[in-house]
Amino acid sequence: MKKAFAFGCILAAAAYAAGFVLPFDFDVIFGAVTAVLIITAIIVSGLAVSGAEQRANYHSETKEGRHARLKMAAVFFCAALPSAVCLLITLL
Repeated sequence: MKKAFAFGCILAAAAYAAGFVLPFDFDVIFGAVTAVLIITAIIVSGLAVSGAEQRANYHSETKEGRHARLKMAAVFFCAALPSAVCLLITLL
């Protein structure tokens, strides 16, 4: 998780630098980065499926596969945290 958070900090710094070059406001850039990472975490974790599909996935995958999938979702969420904090700072 530390590596994911560090990657998120680097990504937030890159988004901050891009704010000086691109014709968009900082809140739009930080919001886009945060949204992409959180939506990716939702898709990877399987939260965007119905109850029947989630039940089928639960019974068809192994415990290790489920653990790896949820760990990957946590990595994307941790990478989104620095950009989300920067988004809140720019909005306030």
